[in-house]
Amino acid sequence: MTLRILQLTDCHLFVDPKAELKQICTRDRLERVLATLPPEFDRVDRLIITGDLTHDDLPETYGAVRSLFDSWWPRVRLVPGNHDVRDGLYLHCGDRVERVAERIVFRETLGNWKLIGLDSHWPGEVRGELGTAQLEWLDGELSAGASTPTALFLHHPPILAGSAWMNEVGLVDREAFWSVIEPHPQVRVICAGHVHHELTTYRHGVLVLTTPSTGVQFVPESEQFQIDVAEPGYRILELEEDGTVRTRVVRVSLYA
Repeated sequence: MTLRILQLTDCHLFVDPKAELKQICTRDRLERVLATLPPEFDRVDRLIITGDLTHDDLPETYGAVRSLFDSWWPRVRLVPGNHDVRDGLYLHCGDRVERVAERIVFRETLGNWKLIGLDSHWPGEVRGELGTAQLEWLDGELSAGASTPTALFLHHPPILAGSAWMNEVGLVDREAFWSVIEPHPQVRVICAGHVHHELTTYRHGVLVLTTPSTGVQFVPESEQFQIDVAEPGYRILELEEDGTVRTRVVRVSLYA
């Protein structure tokens, strides 16, 4: 059985539906993305949101998140990003996640694959950190499923992203993360957000992906922060029983 997963990321919603980030209405952009998804509905096993669901640090904004994803909700899984608030996320979305080592994560075996979501939120920081306790938990999960192809999802990518300014606000314990991953060859793909653009690379034979935001886009490989004019998007992942991964990014036209 092929698992089909949609990854959305960096929605940056406000409780005010008309609020803007960098002169872009993030609610409107997300609604445009979601409006393109119905043809995919019956073929998708999971819709995974990799952080920065909100931007205004208001717990009630997660009520809007839940409402916008209502038709998808049984298939939604999510993890926090640097702009999220754990208590608000858990209050409104606690049935889609679990708490482990004071973090918000998810884990499940679906078909022939194991899916694990990690929490890289570091309160008060734009940078991310997984922390020793969560990495120990991850090592245990991977050790318990050594023969099962595994996909990991988190907000901060565990690699350098090609932009000097973005690397300064990346995952601070990425080397500790890779020391956990390296002994577990069943990890086939890692999907992240945070950088607001598409990136594909490999490390230690693992496919590492980042995905465009549903809202504001950043210019890739830039020395300083710049907004890109690229369209919002999302990622489709097709995970085969033999551990093969097929993936592509879909951009959503703002002028259709």
